Amino acid sequence: MIPAIESTQLQEVPWEVLAVQAPEDAARARWEAQPWRRQLQEAREHERRVARAALVEALLAEGHTVEADVAGFAGAQEDRGALSIGQVVRFAEGLRARLGQARTDDELLQLAYLRRNAEELAERMIDWANAGRL
Repeated sequence: MIPAIESTQLQEVPWEVLAVQAPEDAARARWEAQPWRRQLQEAREHERRVARAALVEALLAEGHTVEADVAGFAGAQEDRGALSIGQVVRFAEGLRARLGQARTDDELLQLAYLRRNAEELAERMIDWANAGRL
């Protein structure tokens, strides 16, 4: 596990309390329906929250600056201090919906780029969770 993340996690609270999930999380279902996507080995890791600042620091330490930028604001409307894989997946899904509302080519390209980076962040977090590092 990444020491910076481990030291700042909400360890005293059971994950079920932190896992505020809609009965049918459409973004998660859509993600898991895509066989080429990386999948979690343990489903409860989907909503496990880690300290946002520690995750950003760990991403920067490994040279993942774009993912660190996305981690800084993805899912911030749900929780400003922590971040989960589910939040990132929902953020990417929201961007997918906004792509259909884009009015200019520039806006379309920016949203598509941001969505791709959010998906890469989710995949990196899934890799870390599967390896026991998240």
